[in-house]
Amino acid sequence: METKLNITEPFVAEGGVFEQINAEVRTDFTSSVETHELTIGTDGDVFVEGRLNAPYISNKGTLDIMDTIETEELANHPDAVIKAGDHVGARIIDNEGTLELGRSLRAESLQSKGSISTGVVDTTTFQSTGTLNIDELNADDLHIKVGPDSSIKFINANNISIKAMREGLIFKDDDAKLVVEEIEGSDVYVENVIADLVRGDQVRIGRNCIIKVVEYTDTYHLDESSEVYELGKISRD
Repeated sequence: METKLNITEPFVAEGGVFEQINAEVRTDFTSSVETHELTIGTDGDVFVEGRLNAPYISNKGTLDIMDTIETEELANHPDAVIKAGDHVGARIIDNEGTLELGRSLRAESLQSKGSISTGVVDTTTFQSTGTLNIDELNADDLHIKVGPDSSIKFINANNISIKAMREGLIFKDDDAKLVVEEIEGSDVYVENVIADLVRGDQVRIGRNCIIKVVEYTDTYHLDESSEVYELGKISRD
């Protein structure tokens, strides 16, 4: 099979190893695919019945992988959709579309303006201004501007900044809320959060929050517009 595929007509084939794949239409692979570069156009719709290993992925259409995705750099453009039945591993992810991932996602750097739905996310740097539906999010540095209809069961990070999205130059969006069961970190600042528990060394509860329990070790601040029902100063081993 040729190592470079430029697919402009509906295409069905076994998987294999390719140097480059450019898909502009419906493309089906019946087994796992390995390629140096995968590019999907706005009308492209790629399905892989197996795993995908591609160091460079640029998607403007739809990418549906039954198993895992392993990549170095993944760019998911506006209105594009990526689905994976299992794990996704990457070094850099830039998401402006939709990520629907079955089990987990691992990346050194993840930036999202779109939506992410998955189980566990492990990343060094996490930045989001979109919609999040995640079971567990682990990061060193976490920066979230709260998008609509967002929920994360557990957040664990060193530096945590969760803020309301700005509407215009002055006002902030009070309607969008991030619903969380537990937030744990070292330096924690939150706005527009509804949470059962927030725990940290330095904890600042900003505007428009409802928190059942806050536990802190060093410092604590509460904005007058927010509510905390139970507060405790704790020590950590």
